[in-house]
Amino acid sequence: MPKIFSLALCLMLSALAFTCVRDYPATAPYTRPVDTNPPSGGLPPQQQPNAPKRLFLQNDKIRVGIDLNAGGAFTYLSEAGSTVNMVNNNDLGRQWQTAIYAGPVPYSVNGKNPVPQWVGLGWNPVQTGDVHNNPAPIISYQQSQNLVYVKNRPLIWPLLNEPADCTFEHWVELQDNVVHVRCRVVIERRDTTQYEARTQETPCIYLNGPYYRFVTYNGNRPFTNDATVEFTDRDMINRYGTENWIALLNEQGRGLGLYRDNQYMFVSAGFGLPKVGTEYDNNSGYINNNMFLLVDHNGTYEYDYYVVVGTLADVRQFAYSRPRPAAGPNYVFTNDRQGWYYYNTRDTGWPIRNELNIRWQRNNTEQARFRLMAPMAFWRATDVPKIYIHAAFQTKATQASIVFRKPSDPDFLDQPNRTVTFPIIGDGQYRIYEVTMSGREGWDGIINQMSLTAPDGQIQFEKGSTVRIKSITMTPPNG
Repeated sequence: MPKIFSLALCLMLSALAFTCVRDYPATAPYTRPVDTNPPSGGLPPQQQPNAPKRLFLQNDKIRVGIDLNAGGAFTYLSEAGSTVNMVNNNDLGRQWQTAIYAGPVPYSVNGKNPVPQWVGLGWNPVQTGDVHNNPAPIISYQQSQNLVYVKNRPLIWPLLNEPADCTFEHWVELQDNVVHVRCRVVIERRDTTQYEARTQETPCIYLNGPYYRFVTYNGNRPFTNDATVEFTDRDMINRYGTENWIALLNEQGRGLGLYRDNQYMFVSAGFGLPKVGTEYDNNSGYINNNMFLLVDHNGTYEYDYYVVVGTLADVRQFAYSRPRPAAGPNYVFTNDRQGWYYYNTRDTGWPIRNELNIRWQRNNTEQARFRLMAPMAFWRATDVPKIYIHAAFQTKATQASIVFRKPSDPDFLDQPNRTVTFPIIGDGQYRIYEVTMSGREGWDGIINQMSLTAPDGQIQFEKGSTVRIKSITMTPPNG
C-alpha cells in the first residue's frame, strides 16, 4: 500500500495473483505489494494529502482518531500517557482501514485506466483514497462521547479520483483497551456480472516501523494457553490463527491485536526497515484479516472486529473472553452465504432468501471442476462424525462429493483420503443428506475447510444442473 513498484515486477505479480484466483481459489491473497526502491520516474505526480481532520475518542487506556480527510479511516492510535502515534500514514493506502476487491481485472471506467503498477487489483474501493493521494469523500458523520459513526464513498485505488460505486459505514466504540468496529459495505454497481470471490482487507492495519513482531497461535490446542508463535520475516504471508487473532508488537512487547469472531486467516508483512520510523516514514508493519468474500453488484455485507491495545497477554485474554467458535459446520443460509464462495460456478445472486441457489456445473468447461467452498475453520474430526446437507439437487448426476482440507494441505486435494462421495437424487426436491464422515480415510486430526463438488465420473451429467441448499450442519436440521 505505500504503492510504488517497478513496472515489470508489478505486472508479473499482478499476473500471478490473477492466476492464483483461478487455480488456487482457497488460498490466494489479494493485498497490495510494496517496493521500497521505486523506478526512475515513479508513479504519476501525486497531490499532497490534506492536513489531518481527526475526530478522537479516548478513555484512561487509549486514544484513537479517525480522519475526515482520509475517508474516515483510523489515522491515530496511542496508549494513555503517550503522544506517539502508532498508525502509519506514509500515503493514503496505509492507515487502519477497509479495502474491498472484486473483478474485473483490470478495471477501467469513465475513460480512466489503472496505474500500470496496480493493474492487477481490479475493482478496488479503498476507504482512504487513491494512489494519487486524493482523499475519499465523506458522506456523513456523527460523534458522541464514546461513539463515532462515519459513512464515506471510497475511491478506486488504481484510478485517478474515481468514486467507487459503493459506500462504507463504520461505527467505532471504545471498550476499555479495546476498539470495537462495526462495518457495513453497500454495493451499487451497474456491472451485474458475478465475479469470483477474492480475499479482502477487513480490515488492514499499518503501524510504524517499531512494530515489527507478528504473533499468533496456530496450534491444535486453541484456548488452552498453549505456546504462541512469533514471526519477524517481512514477506507478505498468510497466517492460520486458530484462536481468531493476530498481534503486531514492538520490541517491548506492546502494540495491538486484531481479533475477529470465527475468522482464521490473517496476513502479516513488513515494509522498509524494522524497528525504526514514525508515522510518515515508509517503514511499517502490516496485518489484516483476509477473508474470502463474493462481492455482488447489489450486495450488503456487515462484519465486526476488535482491536486490542496493549500486550500479548491483553490480546489473548480478550480472545478467551469471546464465545468459542463452532466445533463443526453450522451453516444456515437464511439471508447470507455464511462465508461460502465458489470456484468456476455461480449462484443466483443477492439477496439470499432462505437458500443458496447454485449452478451445479462449470462456468468454464476447460477447467477441471467447479467447487462450493466453506470459509476457513478449525474442527476436530472426532467432533464431526456426520455432516447433514439439506439440499435439492436438480441433475442427472447420482453422486456428489465432500472434499475437505487439513492445515498442512496447500489447497483442496481431490484424492481419496480427502474425499467422501455420497448418493443424491436429482429430482429437484429438498432432502436431508446424512453423510457419515467418521471412519473415512483422512477424516482425522484437524479439518480446516470443506467443499462440495461433483465427482469426476459425474461431470458428464452436469450441464443444466443446479443445487439449492438450506443448510450444512453437524447436527440434523429441523424440517
